[in-house]
Amino acid sequence: MHTQIRTSFLFYTFTLLICLNTFFIRNIAAQVNTTSASDNYTFETITVPGVEFLALTASSDFQDYAGNTPSTDGKKMVAFTLIDGVFTTHDFPGSKNTYFYALGNNGLAAGHYEDSAGLFHGVILENGELRQYDFPNSVETEIYGYSDSTGALTGNFTDASGIRRGFSGETIVEFPGASETYADFVSGLGNVVGSYVDTEGTYHAYLRGPGGSFATLDIPEIPNQEYFFLHGINDALIAVGRAKGVDGVPLTYVGNPLRLQELKVPDSVSTEGWNVNQDGSVVGHYDTADGRRHGFIARPIQETTPRPPPDLSYTFESIDVPGVDFLAVTASSDFFDYAGNMRGPDGEKDVAFTLIDGVFRTYDFPGSQGTYFYALGNNGIAAGHYKDSDGLFHGVILENGELRQYDFPDAVETEIYGYSDSTGALTGSFVDTSGVRRGFSGDTIVESPGAPETYADFVSWTGHIVGSYVDAKGIYHAYMRSSVGRFLYIDLPNATNLEYFFLHGLNRTRTVVGRAKAVGDVPRTYVGSPLNLQELQFPGAVSTEG
Repeated sequence: MHTQIRTSFLFYTFTLLICLNTFFIRNIAAQVNTTSASDNYTFETITVPGVEFLALTASSDFQDYAGNTPSTDGKKMVAFTLIDGVFTTHDFPGSKNTYFYALGNNGLAAGHYEDSAGLFHGVILENGELRQYDFPNSVETEIYGYSDSTGALTGNFTDASGIRRGFSGETIVEFPGASETYADFVSGLGNVVGSYVDTEGTYHAYLRGPGGSFATLDIPEIPNQEYFFLHGINDALIAVGRAKGVDGVPLTYVGNPLRLQELKVPDSVSTEGWNVNQDGSVVGHYDTADGRRHGFIARPIQETTPRPPPDLSYTFESIDVPGVDFLAVTASSDFFDYAGNMRGPDGEKDVAFTLIDGVFRTYDFPGSQGTYFYALGNNGIAAGHYKDSDGLFHGVILENGELRQYDFPDAVETEIYGYSDSTGALTGSFVDTSGVRRGFSGDTIVESPGAPETYADFVSWTGHIVGSYVDAKGIYHAYMRSSVGRFLYIDLPNATNLEYFFLHGLNRTRTVVGRAKAVGDVPRTYVGSPLNLQELQFPGAVSTEG
C-alpha cells in the first residue's frame, strides 16, 4: 500500500517555517523571545477626522484599509473602508453590529454581521453593495480572510450541533480532536493559518498545507492565557498573531513562526495586529491611555524578500563500490564523500564505511555486534553508533582514522545521527536509566513533553533541530525546534497508519528530507518544504530511503 505524505513547514520555517503541512500535536511551553520586534519597525497612525475609535483590522497591499468603528449614535458597531483616502461606513440592514476583517487588493471587503438573535453571518462588500454569505449547513459564519489570488474566503462556521470549524473556500478545516477550530487566512501558497482550542480550553496555532497536513507551533508563554489567534502570513513567511492573558491586555506577535516577537506601538496601552502585507508591514489598531483607539501601520525598517520554494527536479546517480552488493549510504558531505553501513565480509554483522576521495574503508568497533555511521562532516569526521554484546547502542566517532566511543552524560544508550560543520555539535538520541528516550544536540536535551520517545536527527547552521517524537498512543510526529527552544510540529494525514516517520535533515534552502513507512508497505522518502513534502523515489527502485 502506498501512503502519500505531504507536509508544508510553515516554517518554510519556517526557515523553514518552513511552514510544514501535517500531524496532530501538543503544545510545548515556549521559551519567550524577550527581544522586542518594535525596534525593527517604523510606526504610522491611521486617523480619520472626527473618528476617535478606529478599530483597523485589514489592509490591502496598496495602503487601503478596513475595520470597525462605532456608529454615529454610538449604539452599535459598523464596518468601514478607507480606500484612496475616502472613508465610508457600512451597516448591514437590520443588524445589531457589522464588522470587516478582510480587504482585497480589488477593494472587496468581508467580515460578518450580528443579527437580531445574536448570531453571526458572513458579509461581503462588492461593487459598493453588501451581501450575506453563510457557509453551507452553518448556523453561524464569520469571515476573516480573502485571497487575492483565488478569491477564496477564509473563516469559521458553527453547525447545528454547536461545533466550530474553519473553512477556506469550500474546504473545511478541522484540527483532529479539537473542541474549536478557527481559520483566519490562506496564503498564496495555499497554506491556511489559524488556531484551535483543545479539550482543556488551551489555544494552539497551526498551519495547514494544501494537502491537508498540519503544522502546529507552541506560542509565547502567557500566564493564564485567554486566547491566541494566528491571523496572517505572507509569502516571505512573516506571520502576525494576537494573544491575551487573563487580566492582561491584548498583545501582538510578529515574525517567523518559530521566532515570534512582541510588537507594540510606542506609548500604547495595548496593540492588536491583524494583518501582514506582502512587504512585511503589519496593520492593526492600538489603544491609548485616554481610551481612544487608533489604526496603525508598522513598516519594517529592512524589507524581507520571499524565497521561492525549493526546486524538486532531480537527476539520479548510483553510488557503487566494486564487490559490494549491499551499500546503505546514510550520510554525505558537501564534497561528494559518503558514509554508511554494509554487510561485513563474513555476512554475520554490519560494519560502517566511508567513501572519501574515492577511497573505500570499513570500520568495526572492537567487540561490537554491529557498527553504523549516520553522519559525515566536511572535515571527514564520521559518527554513528555501535551495538555492544548486550544489544545496547553507544555513540561512536571516527576522527583522524580512529574510532572512539561517545555516551551522552548519564545515558544507558546513545545513538548519533547528525554532526554540525559549523559548531561540531553531535545530534542524536539517548535512553536514560528509566528507559525514556530523549534527543540531544551538543549539550542541549530535546524532549517533547509527555512523549515516551523523542528523536533528534540534525541541527542546521541556524540552530534549528529537526527530528520526531512518539506520543502516548505510539503515533509518530515530526518537529522542528528553533534555537530559542520553540517547537513547530508536523502531523501527517495518515499518521495512525504509519510504523514510523523520521525527519532527518534540513539545509539552507529550506529543503527537508524524511523517511516514513506505512503498515504493510515499504520505506519511502519525502523531500521538500515541511508543509509540501513530496515522495522521492529512485527510478525502478522497490524502496528508497533518503
